Amino acid sequence: MRRTCLAIGLGLALALLPPGARLLAATVCVLTPRLALNARGEAVAAVPIGAPTILSTESLEEVRIERAGELLWQRQALPGEAIDGPIAWPLAPIRPGQQLQLLLRPQGVRRDDFAIILLEGDPAERMERAQRELDGLGSDPLAWWASIQRNFDRGDLSLGLALLYAFEGPASPRLDNLRRAVFQAGCGAP
Repeated sequence: MRRTCLAIGLGLALALLPPGARLLAATVCVLTPRLALNARGEAVAAVPIGAPTILSTESLEEVRIERAGELLWQRQALPGEAIDGPIAWPLAPIRPGQQLQLLLRPQGVRRDDFAIILLEGDPAERMERAQRELDGLGSDPLAWWASIQRNFDRGDLSLGLALLYAFEGPASPRLDNLRRAVFQAGCGAP
């Protein structure tokens, strides 16, 4: 399996190919879950909420979730169509410390060309705190806005983005404008 170039949301693009390898795939910009590189150069998403929204700004042909090479879930685009927009978490919530692989194949690349992201549940205390925050927001758009801004202000982009694109979030002009602005900004220029 080959790896595509993977862009990390809000301003950083990274190539995840071995040095000297020729890049044949398109870039995949992932907004949620929020990505970072680990010491081995792998794309890792620390997951603060057990049921993260999956959101790429690029059209995808295939999305997979695996554990230790075992396929747990797969979605393939129909011929002539693409997978666009947010994807609700399709499995049981990720547990603290649990590791899964998220594989994304953008449109127009070989069938074995994936962006590979290691999903890892945050520590139990953080996940519990994040879930309590999510559960406590209810349907009040102002409460959601304040919580998202608070997380962004303290530098917790992972939780801020998870809340911004959570399916539980209410629709409101202010929140919808923020969602649209972050989506349009994408991963920024490499």
